[in-house]
Amino acid sequence: MSTRDVTVSQRSFLFAAIAPIALYATLVTLYFFAIPLGESPDEPGHVQCIQQVVLYNRLPIVEPKPQGDWWRPGVTLSGRMCYHMPLYYVTVGLLHKSISYVTGTSPTVDFPPLNEAFGETGVMFQHETSGLFVQREESAGLIAVRIASATMGLVTVLATVAVSLRIFPDKPVIAAVAGVWIAGWPQFLFLSRAISNDVLATAFAAVTLFVLLQIGRPQRFVALAILSALALLSKVTMSFVFLSIVLVWLLEFQQFPKCRLRLLKAGTIALLVWGSLAALIHLSPTIHTNFWSSVRAFSSPNERIFQAEYWSEVLRLTLSSGWVRFGWMNVAAPDYTAYIWWAVVLGLSTLGIHHWWKLRLQDRTLTTATLLIWSAANLVAYLNINLAVLQPQFRFLQTLLPIICVFVAGGLLSILPHRLYYPVFIVGVLAVAAVIINLGIIWAVVLPRYALSL
Repeated sequence: MSTRDVTVSQRSFLFAAIAPIALYATLVTLYFFAIPLGESPDEPGHVQCIQQVVLYNRLPIVEPKPQGDWWRPGVTLSGRMCYHMPLYYVTVGLLHKSISYVTGTSPTVDFPPLNEAFGETGVMFQHETSGLFVQREESAGLIAVRIASATMGLVTVLATVAVSLRIFPDKPVIAAVAGVWIAGWPQFLFLSRAISNDVLATAFAAVTLFVLLQIGRPQRFVALAILSALALLSKVTMSFVFLSIVLVWLLEFQQFPKCRLRLLKAGTIALLVWGSLAALIHLSPTIHTNFWSSVRAFSSPNERIFQAEYWSEVLRLTLSSGWVRFGWMNVAAPDYTAYIWWAVVLGLSTLGIHHWWKLRLQDRTLTTATLLIWSAANLVAYLNINLAVLQPQFRFLQTLLPIICVFVAGGLLSILPHRLYYPVFIVGVLAVAAVIINLGIIWAVVLPRYALSL
């Protein structure tokens, strides 16, 4: 790639990224204020894992065996969620500790009283209702952790823009629309402001996908090995990334005979990186225990897997949790709205794939194979999870969002009249629509549930 090509690519990226960054920052801030402490999937458990790093200077462990009210630090600080891989907790834990020290605030996190009507309301805790649309329950350290999580979500947004410029080269408008689409995706925004290891794992995976799409660059497999190792140290469910990298390496080894020596060198270094990762997991008692605990959690078949009703429920909840299913996956918009959302997404992405294929771009076949490998590996991993336990949560499929949003953008622009094909107009209209939709969701779904008001 020439210097001029690099400059053009950088300019395209900067142009395409401006609107998504602004939209994401606006909407994720709204969700930050609208949803109280502890009202995200397993958030109290994740906070307790962070607390172990902050208070005890150790990797999170599940010991002693959790008993009692697991979200109350005075009862069981170790929590029931601390069998996960530690990278997210160590990263944000150190941040939490530093901010608490600088601001002179207590690093201990106490949750509000348990809401005994949780099963009926879907609200875990009894939150104070001051009538203000603002959070008042979180310390400076915990707010810093939430901002760090939101920043990790921004990485995924930017990676989506970069992936778009790789799939649709020299089409910054499509990249901007793809970025706006993911930046306005309600469930993605909700999860991005949550305190959860999912946000870091998804960010690493999104960057990995972008690097993986740099077809014909053997040296990138070294970076891919490092990124995949970091993704696994964030969450075991990212193991599908390793399979994707190996399959793409084999594909390029077969397709590019002149690059085989460089592929072998890069592949050897990648194996050394992965070998170091394996050694770390094996030699660290805590990481070793947590790794195998996570693996075993999805290793036993569910007895309901042969029932059609089971898979119907998996599909329904997957679609719902990919649209609006907040709280502990129990604060949801009506199912029909999820079906409308996914009908639009699937319809536009189908048009986008057709439009992209007709462009006959360079490396079209290998790019297609790479996208199919990534998507299939992610879907198989998701299927494996639900073969073991009922976990129909789209957060396990968020690594597909960059691909989905890119083709949605391509499909949308392929059907717009050319007289409307003005970048500022298109991106602006979509951004305004995203703000209106998310404000409507906050007004109709979030505020009534948590008894808050504007």
